[in-house]
Amino acid sequence: MKPEFIELIGNARKRKGQKFRNQLYVFLMCLLVSIFLWILVKLSREYYYTIDYRINFTQIPPSYRLTYASDSVLTLNLRVQGYDFFTDRFLQRTTHSYDLDLSSVKVKAKGSVYSGYLLSNPIGYKISSQSRFQNYLLSTSPDTLYFEFERRKK
Repeated sequence: MKPEFIELIGNARKRKGQKFRNQLYVFLMCLLVSIFLWILVKLSREYYYTIDYRINFTQIPPSYRLTYASDSVLTLNLRVQGYDFFTDRFLQRTTHSYDLDLSSVKVKAKGSVYSGYLLSNPIGYKISSQSRFQNYLLSTSPDTLYFEFERRKK
């Protein structure tokens, strides 16, 4: 089939009659339509997509200073349509970040170290509800974010 296709292209370069040019145009149009339909079928499927969100810590509890966070990246596993996947992956090219409010962290003292934690699943649902990928969250990683604080000196 390849030699025939190459021969067809080679013949197209030579001067031929109007009938041959019309056949070539019909062939190219059919090829373009079939490629377009193939892309539509591929983009209509569901895909599993992983997005890393950089976490910016805000609203640290008063009189404390954040000294350690177990992770600064939250990974969301999502089920998305091909259109959303293609748009997010190849057309938008944005860095994903999220401002995490730490005012709700319950700080507990363990000796001279103050610690707290937040479960990341509710954070993942909050992030996905604010994005285009609503109601398709499968999992978040890590499952818990741990923090260590120290008292601010007055």
